[in-house]
Amino acid sequence: MAEDPRPRETVHHGRDDWREDRVTALLEALDGIELGAHDRRIIAWLAEWEISTVGTVVSLLYRARAAGADECGGGR
Repeated sequence: MAEDPRPRETVHHGRDDWREDRVTALLEALDGIELGAHDRRIIAWLAEWEISTVGTVVSLLYRARAAGADECGGGR
């Protein structure tokens, strides 16, 4: 069997990547909203939850944003 030339990722490193992806998803849903230090701590905490939970929160944020835009005539 040939040696795989790609560097090995540890499980911990993989979790860091997943966490970063979840933080990015949450921040994208909050684009344009001013965030303080506490907000960012909560986002980091949420990013530790299962992907289905984070996905639901992100979806709620986007739907709330869309509902607010509809009430304001469709603009941001």
